Amino acid sequence: MTGNTVKEMTMNFGKLDKFEGHDFRRWQKKMHFLLTTLKVVYVLTAPMPELLEDSTVEVIRIRVKWENDDYICRCYILNGMSDSLFDVYTNVESAEEL
Repeated sequence: MTGNTVKEMTMNFGKLDKFEGHDFRRWQKKMHFLLTTLKVVYVLTAPMPELLEDSTVEVIRIRVKWENDDYICRCYILNGMSDSLFDVYTNVESAEEL
């Protein structure tokens, strides 16, 4: 059931209003809800896990998951912006910076 809920949420993403430069708080709350539903919102506050020379396979998996989730989060945030804002922020490297 959870898979269907996430699928429906992502399909309805296009129905969310794009951020045009006004009503930021409303857009921010809606975006936060979407990212929470997708289980990627943690990358906005959790630092990227460090990799050391002696990192275990588990630590490497956690890092790869964080990088993937950051990419997803960043892309959803960018997609939620108007075209003019998308062009301004498209080169930002992490979701947290957005």
